[in-house]
Formats: sequence, structure tokens, C-alpha cells
Amino acid sequence: MRKRNRMPTWFAVFLALIAIGIASSILNGGQALIIPVVLVAIVWILYKFPPNRWARGGTARSDYQRAAAQSKKRQQAKDAGAKPRRGPSPFRVIEGSKGRDDEPPTYH
Repeated sequence: MRKRNRMPTWFAVFLALIAIGIASSILNGGQALIIPVVLVAIVWILYKFPPNRWARGGTARSDYQRAAAQSKKRQQAKDAGAKPRRGPSPFRVIEGSKGRDDEPPTYH
């Protein structure tokens, strides 16, 4: 069986290359890293603290309560508008006189 808690080799090589690239950028002058670091910080801040216009209108609990109230209203409207059950219809079946129940149907 393989151990699942080990990091794949390709991922370790990838992380090592990233670390080497960041270290060389810092040693050659860190101005090239300012823009990526600022962009990553802005994305992270917007992810953690989204603006109010993107925020949902309430919590999950209030959404549940609103849906439950709407379902209850729908059920009450359905019960109020329900028609009483119909009785048996006055129609009856008249037996035919063909008498060919055992024969298969004819085809063209």
C-alpha cells in the first residue's frame, strides 16, 4: 500500500524551483516581486472580506426560515383551493359483440 501523507516527487521539485526563483529575485533586487505580492494580497483580502454588495442577503439560517415560511404558505394555498373528491362517474362499459379475443390482430 502507498502512504497517502507523502508529497509527490514532482510537487516537491516544483516547490523547490519556486523557492529558488523567489530567492534569486530577492537577491537581484526585490522590485520585481512587489507587483505579484500586492496582487496576491489584494486577492486574499477580497476573498476573506468580500465587499457588501457581493455578500449574501442573510445567513443560512434566515434562508432556511424564509424557505420554510414560503413552503408553508404554498401548502396552505393548496389545501384551501383543494376540490372535494369526486364520486364514481355515471358511465358504464357496453360489451362489444366481436368475440375475437383469442385471435391475434391482423396486419397489412
